[in-house]
Amino acid sequence: MRLSSAFARTSPACLIGCFAVALGQQPTPALDQLLSRVEDNTEQYKATVPSFLCDEHITSQELRDGKLKHETTIDALFRVTRSGETLEESREVKAINGEPSSTKKLNMPISFSGGFSGALAKFLSAERRECFDYRPDTSAPVSPGTEAFTFTAREAAAKQPACSTIQPGTTGRFVVDSATMQVSPIERTVPNPIGRDQSVLGTAAVDFAPVNLNGKSFWLPSTVAAFTTETPKTSAFRFTAKYSNYHRFTASSTILPTTSDSTQPQPR
Repeated sequence: MRLSSAFARTSPACLIGCFAVALGQQPTPALDQLLSRVEDNTEQYKATVPSFLCDEHITSQELRDGKLKHETTIDALFRVTRSGETLEESREVKAINGEPSSTKKLNMPISFSGGFSGALAKFLSAERRECFDYRPDTSAPVSPGTEAFTFTAREAAAKQPACSTIQPGTTGRFVVDSATMQVSPIERTVPNPIGRDQSVLGTAAVDFAPVNLNGKSFWLPSTVAAFTTETPKTSAFRFTAKYSNYHRFTASSTILPTTSDSTQPQPR
Protein backbone atom coordinates (compact mmCIF):
# COMPACT_ATOMS: atom_id res chain seq x y z
CA MET A 1 0.00 0.00 0.00
CA ARG A 2 1.35 3.40 -0.92
CA LEU A 3 0.43 6.84 0.39
CA SER A 4 1.73 10.21 -0.77
CA SER A 5 0.86 13.85 -0.13
CA ALA A 6 0.98 16.83 -2.41
CA PHE A 7 4.09 18.07 -0.57
CA ALA A 8 6.23 14.97 -0.69
CA ARG A 9 6.20 11.50 -2.15
CA THR A 10 6.92 9.09 0.63
CA SER A 11 8.64 5.77 0.28
CA PRO A 12 6.19 2.92 -0.52
CA ALA A 13 4.74 1.21 2.47
CA CYS A 14 5.08 -2.12 0.69
CA LEU A 15 6.41 -4.25 3.50
CA ILE A 16 7.96 -7.50 2.33
CA GLY A 17 10.40 -10.01 3.61
CA CYS A 18 10.98 -13.08 5.74
CA PHE A 19 13.25 -14.10 8.57
CA ALA A 20 14.59 -17.18 10.29
CA VAL A 21 12.25 -18.85 12.77
CA ALA A 22 14.92 -18.70 15.43
CA LEU A 23 14.52 -14.93 15.80
CA GLY A 24 11.55 -13.12 17.30
CA GLN A 25 8.59 -14.37 19.31
CA GLN A 26 6.74 -17.19 17.57
CA PRO A 27 2.94 -17.42 17.40
CA THR A 28 1.15 -19.92 19.62
CA PRO A 29 -0.03 -23.12 17.84
CA ALA A 30 -3.62 -21.79 17.62
CA LEU A 31 -2.49 -18.45 16.20
CA ASP A 32 -0.05 -20.21 13.90
CA GLN A 33 -2.88 -22.32 12.48
CA LEU A 34 -5.11 -19.28 12.01
CA LEU A 35 -2.33 -17.38 10.23
CA SER A 36 -1.79 -20.35 7.92
CA ARG A 37 -5.46 -20.39 6.91
CA VAL A 38 -5.46 -16.62 6.35
CA GLU A 39 -2.30 -16.95 4.27
CA ASP A 40 -3.94 -19.70 2.19
CA ASN A 41 -6.80 -17.31 1.39
CA THR A 42 -4.32 -14.60 0.47
CA GLU A 43 -2.47 -16.96 -1.88
CA GLN A 44 -5.73 -18.11 -3.47
CA TYR A 45 -6.74 -14.51 -4.11
CA LYS A 46 -3.37 -13.69 -5.67
CA ALA A 47 -3.53 -16.77 -7.89
CA THR A 48 -7.15 -16.77 -9.02
CA VAL A 49 -8.77 -13.32 -8.91
CA PRO A 50 -9.47 -12.29 -12.51
CA SER A 51 -9.16 -8.85 -14.06
CA PHE A 52 -12.10 -6.69 -13.02
CA LEU A 53 -13.63 -3.22 -13.11
CA CYS A 54 -15.51 -1.23 -10.49
CA ASP A 55 -16.75 2.27 -9.77
CA GLU A 56 -14.50 4.39 -7.56
CA HIS A 57 -15.37 7.54 -5.59
CA ILE A 58 -12.43 9.33 -3.94
CA THR A 59 -12.44 12.14 -1.38
CA SER A 60 -9.00 13.66 -0.74
CA GLN A 61 -8.60 16.36 1.92
CA GLU A 62 -6.10 18.63 3.62
CA LEU A 63 -6.97 19.80 7.13
CA ARG A 64 -5.39 22.25 9.56
CA ASP A 65 -6.45 22.69 13.18
CA GLY A 66 -9.38 20.41 12.42
CA LYS A 67 -10.64 22.68 9.62
CA LEU A 68 -10.88 21.72 5.97
CA LYS A 69 -8.38 23.64 3.83
CA HIS A 70 -8.75 21.82 0.53
CA GLU A 71 -10.83 18.96 -0.85
CA THR A 72 -10.87 17.14 -4.17
CA THR A 73 -13.39 14.50 -5.21
CA ILE A 74 -12.79 12.03 -8.02
CA ASP A 75 -15.21 9.69 -9.77
CA ALA A 76 -13.50 7.05 -11.84
CA LEU A 77 -13.66 3.62 -13.39
CA PHE A 78 -11.12 1.58 -11.45
CA ARG A 79 -9.44 -1.36 -13.12
CA VAL A 80 -7.35 -4.24 -11.77
CA THR A 81 -5.66 -6.18 -14.55
CA ARG A 82 -3.99 -9.53 -14.14
CA SER A 83 -0.68 -9.92 -15.96
CA GLY A 84 0.60 -13.39 -15.14
CA GLU A 85 1.02 -13.40 -11.35
CA THR A 86 0.97 -9.58 -11.12
CA LEU A 87 -2.10 -7.43 -10.41
CA GLU A 88 -1.86 -3.93 -11.88
CA GLU A 89 -4.07 -1.05 -10.73
CA SER A 90 -5.26 1.81 -12.95
CA ARG A 91 -8.16 4.24 -13.17
CA GLU A 92 -10.05 6.09 -15.88
CA VAL A 93 -11.21 9.44 -14.50
CA LYS A 94 -14.81 10.39 -15.25
CA ALA A 95 -15.29 13.52 -13.11
CA ILE A 96 -13.38 15.84 -10.78
CA ASN A 97 -15.32 17.81 -8.17
CA GLY A 98 -18.51 16.86 -9.98
CA GLU A 99 -17.37 18.21 -13.36
CA PRO A 100 -16.78 15.81 -16.30
CA SER A 101 -13.08 15.16 -16.88
CA SER A 102 -10.87 12.65 -18.63
CA THR A 103 -7.51 13.86 -17.35
CA LYS A 104 -4.84 11.29 -16.55
CA LYS A 105 -2.96 13.61 -14.20
CA LEU A 106 -4.62 14.03 -10.82
CA ASN A 107 -3.82 16.81 -8.37
CA MET A 108 -5.08 15.67 -4.97
CA PRO A 109 -4.00 16.70 -1.47
CA ILE A 110 -3.16 13.04 -0.79
CA SER A 111 -3.16 9.92 -2.94
CA PHE A 112 -3.00 6.22 -2.17
CA SER A 113 -2.47 3.00 -4.12
CA GLY A 114 -1.99 -0.70 -3.50
CA GLY A 115 -5.21 -1.49 -1.66
CA PHE A 116 -6.16 -4.16 -4.19
CA SER A 117 -2.83 -5.57 -5.29
CA GLY A 118 -1.00 -5.82 -1.98
CA ALA A 119 -3.00 -4.93 1.13
CA LEU A 120 -3.03 -8.50 2.41
CA ALA A 121 0.02 -9.99 0.71
CA LYS A 122 2.34 -7.43 2.29
CA PHE A 123 1.41 -8.43 5.82
CA LEU A 124 -0.40 -11.78 5.76
CA SER A 125 1.39 -14.15 3.41
CA ALA A 126 3.58 -17.11 4.30
CA GLU A 127 6.79 -15.71 2.84
CA ARG A 128 6.43 -12.52 4.91
CA ARG A 129 5.24 -13.92 8.22
CA GLU A 130 8.65 -14.04 9.85
CA CYS A 131 9.09 -10.28 9.49
CA PHE A 132 6.32 -9.57 12.01
CA ASP A 133 5.23 -10.48 15.50
CA TYR A 134 1.51 -11.34 15.65
CA ARG A 135 -0.55 -11.23 18.85
CA PRO A 136 -4.24 -11.43 19.78
CA ASP A 137 -5.73 -7.97 20.31
CA THR A 138 -8.17 -7.54 23.19
CA SER A 139 -7.89 -3.75 23.41
CA ALA A 140 -11.24 -3.16 21.69
CA PRO A 141 -14.45 -5.18 21.27
CA VAL A 142 -15.08 -6.94 17.96
CA SER A 143 -18.22 -8.31 16.31
CA PRO A 144 -19.41 -11.80 17.29
CA GLY A 145 -17.72 -14.48 15.21
CA THR A 146 -14.56 -12.45 14.61
CA GLU A 147 -11.11 -12.23 16.19
CA ALA A 148 -8.66 -9.30 16.20
CA PHE A 149 -4.88 -9.41 16.04
CA THR A 150 -1.98 -6.98 15.92
CA PHE A 151 1.30 -7.16 14.05
CA THR A 152 4.58 -5.36 14.65
CA ALA A 153 7.68 -5.27 12.47
CA ARG A 154 10.52 -7.19 14.11
CA GLU A 155 13.52 -5.03 14.84
CA ALA A 156 15.77 -8.09 14.63
CA ALA A 157 14.66 -8.66 11.02
CA ALA A 158 15.54 -5.18 9.79
CA LYS A 159 19.02 -6.12 8.54
CA GLN A 160 17.94 -9.29 6.77
CA PRO A 161 17.96 -8.89 2.97
CA ALA A 162 14.41 -10.18 2.57
CA CYS A 163 13.09 -7.74 5.19
CA SER A 164 15.16 -4.73 4.18
CA THR A 165 12.18 -2.70 2.89
CA ILE A 166 10.18 -2.96 6.11
CA GLN A 167 9.96 0.43 7.78
CA PRO A 168 11.08 0.32 11.42
CA GLY A 169 8.20 1.08 13.74
CA THR A 170 5.52 -0.39 11.51
CA THR A 171 2.46 -1.58 13.42
CA GLY A 172 -0.92 -2.88 12.34
CA ARG A 173 -4.17 -4.60 13.21
CA PHE A 174 -6.52 -6.96 11.39
CA VAL A 175 -9.82 -8.69 12.11
CA VAL A 176 -10.57 -12.23 10.92
CA ASP A 177 -13.96 -13.82 10.32
CA SER A 178 -13.75 -17.07 12.31
CA ALA A 179 -15.91 -19.04 9.85
CA THR A 180 -14.27 -18.06 6.54
CA MET A 181 -10.83 -16.93 7.75
CA GLN A 182 -11.26 -13.85 5.55
CA VAL A 183 -9.80 -10.54 6.74
CA SER A 184 -11.77 -7.33 7.14
CA PRO A 185 -10.50 -4.82 7.97
CA ILE A 186 -6.72 -4.57 7.97
CA GLU A 187 -4.79 -1.41 8.83
CA ARG A 188 -1.18 -0.42 9.23
CA THR A 189 0.66 2.61 10.59
CA VAL A 190 4.16 3.62 9.52
CA PRO A 191 6.47 6.61 9.94
CA ASN A 192 5.48 8.92 7.08
CA PRO A 193 7.89 11.90 6.93
CA ILE A 194 6.67 14.87 4.89
CA GLY A 195 9.50 17.14 3.81
CA ARG A 196 11.70 17.71 6.86
CA ASP A 197 8.94 16.85 9.30
CA GLN A 198 9.97 13.42 10.60
CA SER A 199 7.23 13.13 13.22
CA VAL A 200 4.33 12.42 10.83
CA LEU A 201 2.66 9.00 10.98
CA GLY A 202 0.69 7.52 8.09
CA THR A 203 -2.16 5.05 8.57
CA ALA A 204 -3.96 3.08 5.85
CA ALA A 205 -6.90 0.72 6.22
CA VAL A 206 -8.85 -1.53 3.87
CA ASP A 207 -12.34 -2.96 4.45
CA PHE A 208 -13.21 -6.05 2.42
CA ALA A 209 -16.55 -7.58 1.43
CA PRO A 210 -17.50 -10.65 -0.66
CA VAL A 211 -18.06 -9.92 -4.35
CA ASN A 212 -19.34 -12.32 -6.99
CA LEU A 213 -17.36 -12.36 -10.23
CA ASN A 214 -18.78 -14.78 -12.81
CA GLY A 215 -20.16 -17.13 -10.19
CA LYS A 216 -17.13 -17.15 -7.88
CA SER A 217 -16.84 -15.21 -4.63
CA PHE A 218 -13.83 -12.99 -3.87
CA TRP A 219 -13.27 -10.69 -0.90
CA LEU A 220 -12.49 -7.31 -2.46
CA PRO A 221 -12.09 -3.80 -1.02
CA SER A 222 -15.27 -1.87 -0.31
CA THR A 223 -13.48 1.08 1.33
CA VAL A 224 -9.85 2.19 1.38
CA ALA A 225 -8.89 4.94 3.82
CA ALA A 226 -5.59 6.64 4.59
CA PHE A 227 -4.59 9.59 6.74
CA THR A 228 -1.55 11.32 8.18
CA THR A 229 -1.24 12.92 11.59
CA GLU A 230 -1.17 16.70 12.01
CA THR A 231 1.92 18.25 13.57
CA PRO A 232 2.91 21.85 14.35
CA LYS A 233 4.75 21.88 11.01
CA THR A 234 2.44 19.85 8.79
CA SER A 235 -1.26 19.68 7.97
CA ALA A 236 -3.26 16.49 8.26
CA PHE A 237 -4.28 14.67 5.09
CA ARG A 238 -7.16 12.24 4.56
CA PHE A 239 -8.00 9.94 1.68
CA THR A 240 -11.16 7.85 1.36
CA ALA A 241 -12.12 5.72 -1.63
CA LYS A 242 -15.33 3.71 -1.93
CA TYR A 243 -15.78 0.90 -4.47
CA SER A 244 -18.97 -0.56 -5.93
CA ASN A 245 -20.50 -2.14 -9.04
CA TYR A 246 -17.83 -4.79 -9.49
CA HIS A 247 -17.77 -6.78 -12.71
CA ARG A 248 -15.26 -8.90 -14.50
CA PHE A 249 -13.10 -7.21 -17.13
CA THR A 250 -12.30 -9.06 -20.33
CA ALA A 251 -10.29 -7.75 -23.24
CA SER A 252 -10.65 -8.97 -26.78
CA SER A 253 -8.42 -8.58 -29.79
CA THR A 254 -8.77 -9.06 -33.53
CA ILE A 255 -6.07 -10.64 -35.64
CA LEU A 256 -5.92 -9.06 -39.08
CA PRO A 257 -4.54 -10.90 -42.12
CA THR A 258 -0.91 -10.18 -42.89
CA THR A 259 -0.39 -7.85 -45.83
CA SER A 260 1.26 -9.55 -48.76
CA ASP A 261 4.82 -8.49 -49.59
CA SER A 262 3.67 -7.78 -53.13
CA THR A 263 1.71 -4.76 -51.93
CA GLN A 264 4.72 -3.10 -50.34
CA PRO A 265 6.45 -0.27 -52.24
CA GLN A 266 9.20 -1.65 -54.37
CA PRO A 267 12.63 -0.02 -54.49
CA ARG A 268 13.41 1.76 -57.72
